[in-house]
Amino acid sequence: MRDKKFLISSIKMDLHRVVAAAGDISKELPMESVIEFLKHANADFEKLDLTEREKTLQQELQHLQNQLPQVKDPFLRLRWTEKVMTVRCRL
Repeated sequence: MRDKKFLISSIKMDLHRVVAAAGDISKELPMESVIEFLKHANADFEKLDLTEREKTLQQELQHLQNQLPQVKDPFLRLRWTEKVMTVRCRL
């Protein structure tokens, strides 16, 4: 098992990729890529002994992933992306 700092950095990088891909509303949402990065981040979360705060962030991220199929409108897409960035920053 890798150390916690490395895995947290990996999660943050995956979330950065999600934000970069989803945040550009001039392009179509690359749904498959975004889902893949979210799954990878969640898999890294599963490798850790999480604090209560980290568990809450993981649950929030899972909730956002569940909301993704309903994100159609550019305004909602930006709000969704902002929430992912907030999770990343709080991590």
